[in-house]
Amino acid sequence: MRVLYVNQWGGLGGAEVSLLRLLASLPREQIQAVLACPPGDLAQRALSLGVPVLPIDIPPLRSYRLLRACDEQSLQQAIASCDLVHAYSVRAGWFAGRLCRQLGVPMVWSIHDVFPFAWQRMWLHLVARRYAQAVVVYSHLLARQLGTRLQQKVHLVPHGVDVNVFAPLAAPQREQVRQRYNTAASAPVVLHVGRLMPFKGQHLFLQMARRLLSRYPAERAPVFWLAGDESMGAPRYALKVRAMAKDLTAHVRWLGFQEEIAPIIASADVLVHCSTRPEPFGLVIIEAMACGTAVVSANRGAPIEILEDGRTGLLTPPQDVQALADAVDYLLTHEQQRQAITVRARHVVRESYLLQRHVQQLMDIYRTLL
Repeated sequence: MRVLYVNQWGGLGGAEVSLLRLLASLPREQIQAVLACPPGDLAQRALSLGVPVLPIDIPPLRSYRLLRACDEQSLQQAIASCDLVHAYSVRAGWFAGRLCRQLGVPMVWSIHDVFPFAWQRMWLHLVARRYAQAVVVYSHLLARQLGTRLQQKVHLVPHGVDVNVFAPLAAPQREQVRQRYNTAASAPVVLHVGRLMPFKGQHLFLQMARRLLSRYPAERAPVFWLAGDESMGAPRYALKVRAMAKDLTAHVRWLGFQEEIAPIIASADVLVHCSTRPEPFGLVIIEAMACGTAVVSANRGAPIEILEDGRTGLLTPPQDVQALADAVDYLLTHEQQRQAITVRARHVVRESYLLQRHVQQLMDIYRTLL
């Protein structure tokens, strides 16, 4: 089966990381994959996996620009030579979908984003109805914005993780990771993972850190790790949040973008997920659950589908810094309860969020369209 994957971004966000894991996990004897995307980190990593890459530039929809003639011709030729197209982003579905319809090639369309406005959801319905033979969503939240008329096309396929990669670390390995970031083995570590942009809430994380530090003596003060950069985020916001942390230098570590994030997550005690808008999924949440790291998240969006408050994580009101600090403090000071939560969370991942299951569900969808 020849499958062309099309993505609008060349950088590495959560969706792109998931795409790379999918490409790495596809059985080569069954799927011959090709990726069409802008030049950048995504293309380079796909090439390192042995996946051929077609460089194309996909313009923003708001610019009302069409594909450049050379890009449209290249994409048309690639679609004509494949059995199926998987448009892995919203813009990809629009630009690839019209060509797929012209050429009679079926298209699977992935929806990774929450669209708050009615006109945006109407546009999604139009594209899905006209161009996609199947629509993949990763949470019930994403499914609901497509309404009920498209139910036969919509497939819920939650993201998955490789539990052989995302797994708890033994004490010596945890200590090595902590040494890398100038963090004592005995220090409580609270982690935030995400691109530096307002949506991901690093400013809330730092406000929470400030409140939490006031509760601990210096010798037991937590250390706060922030993994991520502004490569697909907001440079001005990155400057702002770094300035916020200037007086917290002794307690804050800026880790930057981390390609190998699993050992970092597994070396933390608590992961904080504090997005300011409803999160469409939250891949890092299931990564932390698999690693045995306790999770605190806002109680809206897809995280409420993943976490059961008090049993597999803690949920707090959105943008409530005090509640966030209280939840993290509870997990850091109640080790027995924290360990019970992480054991149950790891079981949930093995039951519902395995990467192998995610890949198999997608392949089943592909086969139904051919």
